Amino acid sequence: KLIKAIKESVPGFNLVAAKKLVEAVVSTQSTGVKLISVDPSKKIKLIKAIKESVPGFNLVAAKKLVESAPCTVRENVPKADAEKLQAALTEFGAEVIMD
Repeated sequence: KLIKAIKESVPGFNLVAAKKLVEAVVSTQSTGVKLISVDPSKKIKLIKAIKESVPGFNLVAAKKLVESAPCTVRENVPKADAEKLQAALTEFGAEVIMD
């Protein structure tokens, strides 16, 4: 719908140009979340938070991820989701950055 709206409202834009514009905007609105370090006293709570926050992760995968910090938790997620994940992990003693 957005591509069609751009094509119709902007003189000289064709479907290909409108699609490229939308893809460029969408790609700049996604980000990754990296786990930099972990507070050892909150490690178990952090593992549970990652299990609940990252689709497809079980306790074993979450534990391996926490133990391998620094590492990437998620890539190419919408910025709003990345911010929620960052807040959830920071609450449990993780140092997290978005890149």
